[in-house]
Amino acid sequence: MANEIELKLQIAPQAAGPVLQWGEAQGEMERRNLRSVYFDTPGRSLAMAGLSLRTRFDGTRHVQTVKAAQGKSAGLFARREWEKPVSSEWPELGADTPLAGLPPQTLDALAPLFSLEVERHGLDIVRGDSVIEVAVDNGIVLADDRRSAFCEIELELKSGAPHALFALARELDALAGVRLGVTTKSERGYRLLDAVAESAKAEFIPLSADQRVEDGFAAIAGACLRQYRLNEDIVLRRHPPEALHQARVGLRRLRSALTLFKPVVEDERYSHFRDELKWLAKQLGDVRDLDVLYDRARSGELRIAIARLREDAHGGLEAVLGSARARALMVDLAGWVAVGAWRDAPDAARGGGIGEFAAEALEKSFRKFKKRSDGLTRLGDEDRHEVRKLAKKLRYGSEFFAGLYTGKKAAKRHARFIDGLQAVQDKLGTLNDLAAAPGLLARNGLDDMAGAEGVLSGADATDTLAKAEAARDALVGLKPFWR
Repeated sequence: MANEIELKLQIAPQAAGPVLQWGEAQGEMERRNLRSVYFDTPGRSLAMAGLSLRTRFDGTRHVQTVKAAQGKSAGLFARREWEKPVSSEWPELGADTPLAGLPPQTLDALAPLFSLEVERHGLDIVRGDSVIEVAVDNGIVLADDRRSAFCEIELELKSGAPHALFALARELDALAGVRLGVTTKSERGYRLLDAVAESAKAEFIPLSADQRVEDGFAAIAGACLRQYRLNEDIVLRRHPPEALHQARVGLRRLRSALTLFKPVVEDERYSHFRDELKWLAKQLGDVRDLDVLYDRARSGELRIAIARLREDAHGGLEAVLGSARARALMVDLAGWVAVGAWRDAPDAARGGGIGEFAAEALEKSFRKFKKRSDGLTRLGDEDRHEVRKLAKKLRYGSEFFAGLYTGKKAAKRHARFIDGLQAVQDKLGTLNDLAAAPGLLARNGLDDMAGAEGVLSGADATDTLAKAEAARDALVGLKPFWR
């Protein structure tokens, strides 16, 4: 068994040329054609267990690889792997991998699900005390009658410190405009088997109560980065409103994680990432506002006008997302999460494990929400908006730590608490839309257009506010799941 530490970078196919020229300047690059076949059961038992099984033929021999990962993330992929030569593309299962512990009926049901054909150019380069294997992969994923092309760079740490991977990524970004990679090759295959996704929602984050706080933060931040990047790719390929919404959710969750873990992660780079995430969130928010406005418009003339504004706004957003500033933010943030200076703080400064940290953080967030939301019907628009943001942060924190509360009783309390928060957010969201709509119409020169008044109708503010307060009171009456 070996431990694989790898950073994935996504590039456009036309950007591979400059990278290959750069590689040849470092030394002779080896070119290989690789065919990989991935195996699983029809019910995807291996994927559900966090395992992947493949055989790969490089033109001279077949090699079988089993990989195991703890959850899904972004940035550094740290996985255990078991490799051995085999006689054909069919796996040879033995007692020397995690597969040996699976039920016999699972092993009997293993079959090829998809394959990859990759042209790989690679070489090892030295950066300081580190040796990094650079692989430029131009490939196709094949599943049933579907196919999907991809182009990526894999930086695998052979020896030395992980910092070198991110330094090299910044060097490559100047050549090829790289984006942070968040999907493994096996995930590409599984995604091709599924229906085309219009968005990617937040995923469950596996945590354990005795896990170190810094490792818990890394898992949470990695999940948020992953959610954002998956949706960013969808937004850039198409313009589905839900993907844009989920990209914003990913950024909000990431910003909430920074706030929640500030006592642990604050260092000289903390403010930079906080401010840059706020900037990026605003770029997405300006376009998302038009999506919401379009959905609320009833007049055909108004919808046409908003659609034109949306098209222009999406063009501007694509330019922002393709900028060096936006690309670097994701890569640098992944590097900071993995190997930032904050990780060098004494363990004593971090207190106990993530279980203890979660309970304290959630309690503090809940107290703040209860205090600020008291007398909700008497609050003005701005104060209600602040309450809405506190509710979101409390919900994100509750979702981050869900993996710590999987016992039967705790899980039921957790589900009721999330439902209660959702009810509060829905009502406060409606009120916020009603309060923001006049300014949004005016800023876009639409307030005098026929049908503009219809954007403000459809909900009774007084009734919605009363329901919001009732939902708030019901929530604060629940027994918190973390106690």
